Amino acid sequence: MINRKPLADARGSEAFILSRDREGAVCVAGVLFLLLTSFAAAQTARTANEATLPTVPNLPDYKALRFPPLKAVQIPTPETFTLANGMKVYLLANHELPLVSGVALVRTGNLFDPPDKRGLADLTGAVLRSGGTRDKTGDQIDETLENMAASVESSIGENRGSVSFSCLKENTPQVMGIFHDLLTNAEFRQDKVDLAKTQTRSAIARRNDDPGSIASREFSNILYGRDTPYGWMIEYEHVDRIHREDMVAFYKRYFFPANIMLAVYGDFDPAQMRSQIENMFAGWNYSQPPVPPFPEFKAKPEPGIYVADKNDVTQTFFEIGHVGGLLKDKDYPALEVAANILGGGFTSRLVRRVRTQLGYAYSIVAGWGAGYFSPGLFQISGSTKSKSTLETIKTIREELDKLRNGEVTDDELKTAKDTVLNSFVFNFDTPAKTLNRIVSYDYYGYPRDFIFQFQKGVERVTRADVMRVARQHLNMQNLTIVAVGNEKEFGGALNSLGLPVHPLDLTIPEPKSGPGPGAAPAAPQP
Repeated sequence: MINRKPLADARGSEAFILSRDREGAVCVAGVLFLLLTSFAAAQTARTANEATLPTVPNLPDYKALRFPPLKAVQIPTPETFTLANGMKVYLLANHELPLVSGVALVRTGNLFDPPDKRGLADLTGAVLRSGGTRDKTGDQIDETLENMAASVESSIGENRGSVSFSCLKENTPQVMGIFHDLLTNAEFRQDKVDLAKTQTRSAIARRNDDPGSIASREFSNILYGRDTPYGWMIEYEHVDRIHREDMVAFYKRYFFPANIMLAVYGDFDPAQMRSQIENMFAGWNYSQPPVPPFPEFKAKPEPGIYVADKNDVTQTFFEIGHVGGLLKDKDYPALEVAANILGGGFTSRLVRRVRTQLGYAYSIVAGWGAGYFSPGLFQISGSTKSKSTLETIKTIREELDKLRNGEVTDDELKTAKDTVLNSFVFNFDTPAKTLNRIVSYDYYGYPRDFIFQFQKGVERVTRADVMRVARQHLNMQNLTIVAVGNEKEFGGALNSLGLPVHPLDLTIPEPKSGPGPGAAPAAPQP
């Protein structure tokens, strides 16, 4: 009998050590002979292969390669009109493929959730589709659409809701009929309400499973404010208070024609599509008072270090940063370039220092987040071995300080600007993306040429601009640091960084007593 135990060699593969047992000795020399014979055969084969490999004479240096400039982006102008019921419509025909798709944007969002029923908008957006219409259940709609390789989906996010469809050209009338019925006659059947609530409870129960997700979630909630719609958490008690009647009331408050922008793209005749839409929505004259502005962002987070102690992990997942800005801010183009220099790719400073030179992290990235009407987040994200947690955070702060107080090189500036500008074309690589961007700008009140204003802004960014915006906007004193990992293995105390340290409580509260199934629904929101 031969016992084998693995032994990792210098190349990371596994060899085997043969040992004696009670039944006799094994000849190690025989094993060595076999290994040497295999090695010699491999060397002979390698030499033979190299002799037959073709050679390429005068291979040019990659630095000598030249590429033509990218073509100028041409934005098509969609046909735009408003129906008699107040719904604004955008049509953009494209006959490249026999496909038609569309989306209805609804001015609503979870920012309108009642504080005691957080999650109402999300659940409403999900059950709007799964709950079916007055004539068909969601399951019946699923079967109909699957037989046509089509889809109709719905959702509600932070500051907008949507109902969308996609289908083959030949099935457009039937699919748009289903789309229309869901938009105007959603039923919210009780079994799908119960299922959606069960799925939400399951998501709450699993929210602490992934340490990376914990870090991202806690970072966002701290900066946006746990007691505001931008940063509060959905708990069991909130889900338990939500009933079918609440979803119906939310749906009726926000899903009315004058509160909707409809965009349709694809292989159709614009005149015929306009006629079809006008006829389809002619009888939908439902109205509600105008929707008020979304709640203003007012959170003022306190800088500090927030630690979620998890002793079952060997890495620390971290988020470092502070509140960012708006897309329309005059310094946004320069901040985008500055963030790219800091941590936007393999040539960035953080990757070179933290990953390549020190080997602390495999992945690290930085970005300046900007929103349409509420600020995004300046965020440095990554993970590192537990024992290098303190040194990694110190190194990140050092690189951030260098960016604020030292000039960037011409090569860094050029690479960052090229990266941002070359990615610009992917905003318009399909007509559907183009139409979606145009509609989004109208939805948020931005000029249609905003993306070109941004492009020109990036082209004008100088080294002096990068230093100026880094000093002005990347505030070392306002940093919030979230670390999720085994605190005992951090390689040092985080309070040595000079910021107050706060423990994060990841406990998931049990549901509190609340209204029962027969309770009255919440009053419609403003």
